[in-house]
Amino acid sequence: MPKSFIELFAGCGGLSLGLRSAGFTELAANELSSMPAETFALNLMGIDLRSEEFANTPIGKRNVLWIDPSSEDIIERLNDNPFERPQTDMPELSTTSDFTGKLIVGDIRRLNSFIEDKHSPLINGEVDLVSGGPPCQSFSLAGRREFGNQRNQLPWEFAKFVNAQRPKMVLLENVEGILRPFKLENHTYYAWFEVCKAFASIGYVTCPLLVNARLAGVAQNRPRFIMIAVREDLATNLSSDTADWFQQGIRLIDAVRKDSTDAEYDGDRWTYRDLNESGWQQRAQHSVFSPLVAFSEIDSQRTVFDAIGDLQLENAPRKSRYVKNLNKLFSPLLADPRHAMMNTRVPVNTPRVRARFRLYQIIARAGKETTNEVRAVLRRQSVELPSPIAEYLLDADLLDYGRGIPDDERSLMTYLDGLATKKFSQKALLKDQPAPAALSIPDDICHYQEARTLSVREMARIQSFPDAFEFRGIPTTGGARRSYQVPQYTQIGNAVPPLLGNALGNVISNILGELS
Repeated sequence: MPKSFIELFAGCGGLSLGLRSAGFTELAANELSSMPAETFALNLMGIDLRSEEFANTPIGKRNVLWIDPSSEDIIERLNDNPFERPQTDMPELSTTSDFTGKLIVGDIRRLNSFIEDKHSPLINGEVDLVSGGPPCQSFSLAGRREFGNQRNQLPWEFAKFVNAQRPKMVLLENVEGILRPFKLENHTYYAWFEVCKAFASIGYVTCPLLVNARLAGVAQNRPRFIMIAVREDLATNLSSDTADWFQQGIRLIDAVRKDSTDAEYDGDRWTYRDLNESGWQQRAQHSVFSPLVAFSEIDSQRTVFDAIGDLQLENAPRKSRYVKNLNKLFSPLLADPRHAMMNTRVPVNTPRVRARFRLYQIIARAGKETTNEVRAVLRRQSVELPSPIAEYLLDADLLDYGRGIPDDERSLMTYLDGLATKKFSQKALLKDQPAPAALSIPDDICHYQEARTLSVREMARIQSFPDAFEFRGIPTTGGARRSYQVPQYTQIGNAVPPLLGNALGNVISNILGELS
């Protein structure tokens, strides 16, 4: 029997694509920002929001609807600031009584208001899963009534939507940073625990996890917080082995209902399961969670070269089996499986930036000590290098950026001073390892071999998107617009890697099989 899901905070569609590949049917989706919504609509729905065909389609027959349209002009909407949309009476949503197959663009809070007004869930009938990744870092139940703080509201709004829909299961994804404590009114809170409490308060048995996309086959070292939850009335159907993973969630429901001190965070009582840790990893391998650790062996893990080697500008090898498998798994699920590969333009960097990137490549291969010493010089925290490191650089393939190639230690220090930068996060990829977690800012990462940043397509490959998946919107942005625009690089950086989504979908499917 087909499994169904609704995706909130859908972004460009990475998790949706992964869940679809695990056999789920997407009933509806919601996304705040127009740029990733445009990408989602094109790839997963076959709707080009820039086309005359869409503009000429009567609102009542459209499958992409805006909650609070900022303009009558569709092109203007695709570049709007979602935080400045005027509140309306939601006319586009009022045109339909069946939201199956719809992408709803707008604020989840407004969507919840609409659902309240219609006195019924968004989708009629039982839904297997509601999934999504709301910003959670400063959320707490204690703070949810601070309506001026949007970050505090969104996880509760997610729970509010779930409470109206009452799916069998919930999947929440977020950054690893949610595990770090935060201060609110002189109290210390753990956002991950507060999120679990929010879902416990509406009758969902939670299982909090720390997973890594690398262990699910993604060519990226990307730790993520995952909360999987089962509706309380169904939890008794879980097998004994699976139920063990949810025992804490049952206790949490009891603690929240009693409103006792037991519901306060205590590291000895309330913990998350870290699937990077060998003990939990071994337990996961023999459970319904095994897809999340299927690539736990180092030799099986995918590398940057696996992902983007064939996109080198010079001496490119053939596509790896990894890339071929991505295209085989995901492309048939796209609206246009044979869509030409787009987003391949390589950014043009100045000679000085290229010289700095080459330096990053050289020190990345040399080890931590060399890297730290050279970075101290680039930050102007040091004015000299140990002689062995200086000799190593002088023998390396440095690039001229207008000051010539240094041939002694004195000219080397002048050369390095000209490459000084305030950017502390820049680094080169390592060819034979997974990529680092942060890939949303294009000039933070350079290629492992060529002195350049990565194309949007290369970023997408690392995140496990298939080649037929096209990203829409502008490639990147800056200044004040960074606070609200979600350009192509950011869409990829924010997305759940489809391969991780596939693994999560298989986990959810395993659990649903026990619930039926």
